[in-house]
Amino acid sequence: MLRKADTSSVWAIVASLVLFFIGGLLTTVVPPMVDKSWGRPFQNADPAKGPTGQLRRLTDLELKGRAIYIREGCWYCHTQQIRTLQADTIRYGWKGVAAPISTPDEFVYDSPHMFGTKRTGPDLARVGGKYDTQWHRTHFRNPRDLVKGSIMPMFPWIANDPKELEAMVAYLQTLGRAKDWRPNNDYEK
Repeated sequence: MLRKADTSSVWAIVASLVLFFIGGLLTTVVPPMVDKSWGRPFQNADPAKGPTGQLRRLTDLELKGRAIYIREGCWYCHTQQIRTLQADTIRYGWKGVAAPISTPDEFVYDSPHMFGTKRTGPDLARVGGKYDTQWHRTHFRNPRDLVKGSIMPMFPWIANDPKELEAMVAYLQTLGRAKDWRPNNDYEK
């Protein structure tokens, strides 16, 4: 059988395609069928996240903020997923505690998903609760006032519109809150 693959290009191509599709099935179709938790929200110990400690759906204000996030193209430069790399978990952690990696159950209610693939700006998967509204207002007005060397463009129309700013901050504050992982949960008030 192996000799056939050596002498027949059609046989080699067919065998390669069969193996490719088997690999695809084993890595993309089978895991969610075996592990049913992927289709359910993360079970969290923090009752503030919902009536039973589960990830909750976004409120109307948070959905409006998400729409602004999409409209302004924030997701082109910012990802929303902590990868399994140790450097990611440390970089996006909080007060010396490494951020947990992102898991599928955190994104159950997202539509469309905005994982992103380009990290021009920092990952925002665990940004919720790190900064207060004033910090976000200053950051949208001129990011370089807070982050030296930032290449993020200014968004003064968000910073100067109280309703848009409130909605955008409300959405950003939800990111990464599905898991109760921070030592002193939120920013110092």
